[in-house]
Amino acid sequence: MEGALASALASHPGNPELGPVPARAVAPAQLQATVRDLIEAPLPAISPLRRSVEQRISRPPLDIARLLAARYPGRPSMSYIPGAAWIYTLRLARLTGETGWRDKVLSQVQPWLSGEEPLTGERVSFASLGGAMVFAELASEGGAEAAAAADLAAQAAEIARAESAPGAPEHGSGWTDDMYLGTVVASLARDPDGMDVAVRLITRYAGLLQQQDGIFHHAPDAPAPWSRGNGFAGLGMAELLTALPTTHPDRPAVLEVFRRQMEGLREHQALDGMWFQVVDTPGSYREGSLTALAVTAMARGVRLGWLDDSYRRVIERAWLALLAHVELDGELVDVCISTGAGPTRRYYLDRPAVNGHDDRGGALILGAALEVHALGF
Repeated sequence: MEGALASALASHPGNPELGPVPARAVAPAQLQATVRDLIEAPLPAISPLRRSVEQRISRPPLDIARLLAARYPGRPSMSYIPGAAWIYTLRLARLTGETGWRDKVLSQVQPWLSGEEPLTGERVSFASLGGAMVFAELASEGGAEAAAAADLAAQAAEIARAESAPGAPEHGSGWTDDMYLGTVVASLARDPDGMDVAVRLITRYAGLLQQQDGIFHHAPDAPAPWSRGNGFAGLGMAELLTALPTTHPDRPAVLEVFRRQMEGLREHQALDGMWFQVVDTPGSYREGSLTALAVTAMARGVRLGWLDDSYRRVIERAWLALLAHVELDGELVDVCISTGAGPTRRYYLDRPAVNGHDDRGGALILGAALEVHALGF
């Protein structure tokens, strides 16, 4: 319908938090005259939409961390999604001295610490096993829960170490997801054997999936650089490099893969600072979880000296763009839904995005907020 977009923008029937923005429908024959009129007219007042976006991007990283830690996870389970939210909430507690955050995590993980709930089900997957990262984090803190947490982390790391061949995890999917979900427990637990397995996994997957420009295809039979699949690869390497001894003989190989990917992501960053759902396809939507994961990995890399300071501007642009995708109540904009490997680019382009409450996006943006704060933003 002619003028429908302009009418919708001006009347604002959508998210009430954003507010309307003045808009005008212009026919092609009127374009030059309209542009001339706009140039000559006095500057209009800032729109309610602009004020709302400015309010979002002005929030300090720790305010975002507190907002998301309070809201996520909405559905505790033994999965990497609540696991990530839990480890970042524990780090927020240590950083701020606000003990209520740790109390929240302990309350939610108590069924596993007590043995009431099993660590794994009959079918083992890295997506579920990754949830045990919270026990590695708890064990590192000491305290009354440390022994039980260390035992659960050790169990998970041992299961994750199983290989059908060097670099081929027995419980993996073969997707880039494995580069984080299958390695994070070993990295956080500082498990030497597990980290050796993680090195083999990451270097093998890089050989199979990393492209000339540094970014990763999602799987051998999935010829597209999916957003979160690249985020998983980057954060998995960042956590491993954080834990891996500087004397480890294969550390330079992992670092080279990491740097190549970060450079590739830098080259594919959108003008607004986000990254795309299909990383090298600007027509795809701006996706929140990759942007959060890339911010986390890059900020860690700069802070620990693996990346140079030129990445600070990349991180700053991405963080400000990501802030605009976090509503004032902690709901999120444009986080890709759960996605297995697919055979075509079209499959990834058509994956829906969540707009609203999303445990996955909330956890990952919480982690990005803490890394950005640590970098001094």
